[in-house]
Amino acid sequence: MNIMKKAFCILMALCVFLVPLAMNVNAADKTKKALPLSAGLEALRGQFESGVADECDGYALDYCYYSPAGKNDSEKYPVVIYLHGIGHGSYEGSQLADSTMATWASNELQTRWKDTGGAYILLPRCPEDELQYWNSSFVDPLRTLIDCFIEEHSANVDTTRIFVGGSSAGGEMTWDLAIAYPEYFAGIYPLAATGTRSNEDIARVADVSVWVFASRLDPIISYPLNTMPQWEKICDYSFIPENCRLSTFDEVLNPDGTKGDSNHRLYTTIMYDFFTVDGSVYPNVTTVNGKGKTVKIEGENGMISWMCNTHSDFDGTSADDNAQVSILEMIFIPLKNLLFKIANIFQRLLGFV
Repeated sequence: MNIMKKAFCILMALCVFLVPLAMNVNAADKTKKALPLSAGLEALRGQFESGVADECDGYALDYCYYSPAGKNDSEKYPVVIYLHGIGHGSYEGSQLADSTMATWASNELQTRWKDTGGAYILLPRCPEDELQYWNSSFVDPLRTLIDCFIEEHSANVDTTRIFVGGSSAGGEMTWDLAIAYPEYFAGIYPLAATGTRSNEDIARVADVSVWVFASRLDPIISYPLNTMPQWEKICDYSFIPENCRLSTFDEVLNPDGTKGDSNHRLYTTIMYDFFTVDGSVYPNVTTVNGKGKTVKIEGENGMISWMCNTHSDFDGTSADDNAQVSILEMIFIPLKNLLFKIANIFQRLLGFV
């Protein structure tokens, strides 16, 4: 009898010790710990994986991505897509190596997603090594890339919170993609975007939250001729103007407060969720919403906070190809690509990108 009692006591003691241990291991499996900002950009970039989408219209786009999902994780995470500007897609992985978006995969920024504790960061690449630059012919290949990514990570992607943005030509590509497939996106964030949009185009994204970034001193994009007319259309046509924002810079500074290389390089300003290195409010910028009310970017009211409170009704169902590329565009795309190549050479020489 004493032997049975001793065996029972030993078994209970083991349960008291092992059960919590097993629970902790399981919890650790479900929580992917991102590296801190102090690890540095190269280490943060090392957390990214790579992939290749299915072919569409002759292009199988490659991409880099950070996944917040751990083992046995059933959480649904948002997806933040960033489209690089011209000159940053010259080889596989260059969209990551040339980008500061790896900071969004840091523990400090990942934990700002208040309900999930993280988000996917997805960086597609335009094959500039093939003398191709973002243009309307890449709309469906990009949409295919998103479909492939959703399918591959279906267990953990929150399809109601997919966001796309980009810099310069990547900002123009953001508009092309959102106008063709507005149902895919909860929000878009074009930075120093090239191109202009018609009333009909803006009306197509009336259900999408839009955050525009522009500088009055941009040497490439005209603030009065490009940015303001487009912003006025957004205010007129948006069904959710209170969720739309325009951030207007004067001189663009780096996140550490030093003078920026160019007033066109707005992508550096979102490196820390639209805050400076020390978490302070960004200087030389004012932000208003679509109703003309000033938005204070302070505390946790940065881009991630905006994204946390922004949703769509998208259920992840793949759309049929519906992007329209006119015959005139097809004729001029090769010429446009050549001009982009020449422009990029001069932009790099002048320090604009």
